[in-house]
Amino acid sequence: MLPISPYHRSLWVRNIFLGLFALGLIAVLFKLGFGYKQITLYKQAKAFYEQKNLMQAEETFSRAHDMAVLSYGDDEWNSTMFQLTSIRTGLEGLQQQSSAAISEKKVAEIGAVYEQYQAVKKNFQNQKDVPAMFFQQVSAHLGMDKSFSDYYLNALQTAKAQAQSNLEKENYQDESFIETLLAIPDEYYGGKKKKQAELSALFQNYEKTKLRALIASAPFEEVITKTATSIRHYEKLGIETNWLVGQLEKYALAKIKEVIRSKDLSAFVDMATAYRKIEDVLSSDSPVLDSITRYLEGKLKQAEQYIKSFEFTKARELYEQLNPLQDTATLLSDLEKLWLEYDPARLLQLRYPDRTFTDMLSGTDRWGAKLYAFGLSEADQRLYFAAKMPNDSLLYLDQPLDVDMKSAKAKIDDTLGSKEKPVIIVSASGKKRTNAYTALSPNLTKESLDKRFSVEADELSVEDSEHVIMKNAVGKGENEIALFKLEDNGLVYTEKLADLEESSEETTGGTGSGEATDQTPPATQKIDVFAGPGEEYEKIGQVAADGSFQVIADLNGWYQIVFDGKEGWIRATESTP
Repeated sequence: MLPISPYHRSLWVRNIFLGLFALGLIAVLFKLGFGYKQITLYKQAKAFYEQKNLMQAEETFSRAHDMAVLSYGDDEWNSTMFQLTSIRTGLEGLQQQSSAAISEKKVAEIGAVYEQYQAVKKNFQNQKDVPAMFFQQVSAHLGMDKSFSDYYLNALQTAKAQAQSNLEKENYQDESFIETLLAIPDEYYGGKKKKQAELSALFQNYEKTKLRALIASAPFEEVITKTATSIRHYEKLGIETNWLVGQLEKYALAKIKEVIRSKDLSAFVDMATAYRKIEDVLSSDSPVLDSITRYLEGKLKQAEQYIKSFEFTKARELYEQLNPLQDTATLLSDLEKLWLEYDPARLLQLRYPDRTFTDMLSGTDRWGAKLYAFGLSEADQRLYFAAKMPNDSLLYLDQPLDVDMKSAKAKIDDTLGSKEKPVIIVSASGKKRTNAYTALSPNLTKESLDKRFSVEADELSVEDSEHVIMKNAVGKGENEIALFKLEDNGLVYTEKLADLEESSEETTGGTGSGEATDQTPPATQKIDVFAGPGEEYEKIGQVAADGSFQVIADLNGWYQIVFDGKEGWIRATESTP
């Protein structure tokens, strides 16, 4: 590469400086040209301004200002022109927003833009200065007032037409006209008061007509639910709804009273439950809610009377019917406790509702239980036992029985054992003897039914707490009247009391000793004892008509008595002692 001579280097430096100078000169010329144009525009704008052609003045001034080449003009005039530019850009922004909202039918956005426009417009009302004149010129040029007027007048006409169409077609799915009518400014109705009056009349006519149509075609719950929805809608929009609430209450009160008069409790509960769901739209002194409460209280008192009359089934049914309207779970629980105390046999009925029991016995305070009940089941050859313990827990036991259940009878023998822990004796037709006897002793601590003995004999009678007498027992004691002792492992033969033949002779012919013999007394009349005050209850035994029992209560022609340590009911007649 050849070295560059100093001469050539000097030429290059000179050329560079000449180029930069030329560029600078061109820039100055351009600036002078733009500056001249900017000054010309400023002068034109000033001329337009003096001619009151404010829009042309502001447009020309803005073009000059955007060139930003130099500062020119009077500061005060420039400030005025900047204010006009601000007014124009603001109105153009509002015009763009309103056009977009109108095209998309966004009622709320249209209203917001309209309020902004009116607020700006109000600032320039009653003013005659340049900004006010300019605002009027730009607003007219953009057609702001006409745009809003066209939209709102059309919206008003369309909304009213929609309301009328809904009524004629009885189709209330689309009710957007309500918000539209409310969003239309007061001035399109002739002022705030006229708007309130017109819309109040329109809405009342609409809702009353709609309510009449609903009442004619829809069930109660649909009527009140849809009307409550309308009330909530109006309240959300800030519209007073006492008139609609009044119409709803009038309708509902008539319907509620109608079902009360017809004593249709199921319909009453359904209606009352549905009406309480719309309580949020009703007044605190709602006559319908008051009527519901009073009738409900009357029904609850009726259930209490059923309980006092021992009509527990009716009380339970009534509580269950009222439960959707008022939580009656606690009342039902208390009822069951009273019912069990009155009729402990329900312990088995509740546990085995589909099972049929024969010879059902029940009572209180035995074997360490507060309540007890037991019965025989022919279907599966078992004795079922139920107990309510002192801690209110329930205990259920059962024991298979190898006896003829069709002829089986069960009883509690207070003599064998003790009154608190007696023995249950089941008797039935025997296979080898006239009768078969099975004795069970409930052991609730061990949760078992202990079998004490199972024997066959022609007869068995209890002598005392430890001994029984059997006639012609199978095995030891055959052809004898013998004494047996109850041990842990069953009945143990103790001694012969008489030969079977001797016993028969004494019974039929006398001994010829000249001693007077006992005469069998006339049979004592027996009275059937039932588990409750009526023959529809289970028969639980019999008592002698000689009055060997205690009467503790009377109800509707029945006496509640205590016999053999348990409670029952007998019919009260003239012959009842």
